[in-house]
Amino acid sequence: MQISSLTFPKDRTSRQAGDDSLLILPGICGVFDGASSGATGSGISPGQAASRSAASVLGEFAATRSMTDIPATEIFSAIREKISQTEKLLGNTFRASTTMAVAFFDADTIRLLVVGDSGIRINGNQVYRTLKPVDDLSTTARIEVFNLLKEGDRSADEVEAQTRRISFQGLDCGVSEGILGETDATRICSLVSERYADIVAPQQTEAFLRTGIRCQYMYANRPDHPLGYSSINCDPILMDDVIDVIRPTVEVETLEFFTDGYFDIPNEVSVSAWEKAFDASESIDFHKTKSFPSVKGSTSKEFADDRSVIVVRNS
Repeated sequence: MQISSLTFPKDRTSRQAGDDSLLILPGICGVFDGASSGATGSGISPGQAASRSAASVLGEFAATRSMTDIPATEIFSAIREKISQTEKLLGNTFRASTTMAVAFFDADTIRLLVVGDSGIRINGNQVYRTLKPVDDLSTTARIEVFNLLKEGDRSADEVEAQTRRISFQGLDCGVSEGILGETDATRICSLVSERYADIVAPQQTEAFLRTGIRCQYMYANRPDHPLGYSSINCDPILMDDVIDVIRPTVEVETLEFFTDGYFDIPNEVSVSAWEKAFDASESIDFHKTKSFPSVKGSTSKEFADDRSVIVVRNS
């Protein structure tokens, strides 16, 4: 088995750690992408706390047990307990959560366990990951705000900073701070509501956009809400969109584990191919508003997101 990997934070100088964690041990490989929402008093972000907690639990499991037959609910319960303990130790006022894309290896089978938009690609063609509609709403609104603000005399970095603030704090924050007019906020709500009316009721869309991504945690692990999605945090996980599959080892030649900081999936199977695809996305759509729409864009100091990839050749 040959393994290569790369992880890089949002910070272009790489001095400030990101929220991604990698796990590479005998019998297990995986990536974890913690949700960013500011730093704790200790300087560790909630996303870092969550991704590191999940990785440490799975590392301990894999060191002492065969992971093929352990129920996914048992695995998530152990991670949930660890995240809860970590939150208390850090005195964290933010909800810590993470995605996960992990493979467990034994002689005859490879078990894939995926939660969220971090993913696994098998043999360069079959991708396992789950995208959530709430990100589509955020992205559509964010692009409208960005395009509106860039018409002024702000620098590109100022436009991105104010757009990020409005995305996180909500349209009402933008209006109260005089960045947006109420007419603009109403228009954006109507546009997004109409576009996704087949998924979520207009009043629910507006409620979300008005309060922003900071309140997105309320939809995590909610089976009763159209914007509900599975999230690894300190609550019981919603299993509806968890991917848990077993593949015969002989059928798997390559595995690639990646976080959503990569905005395009390359044709080739290598770390360098992933980096080339990333560089192309930066060149083609620096602000992530056109070819590679996202909830954040890049700036002169930061990439739009942390990125991590592991490539395994099963030979």
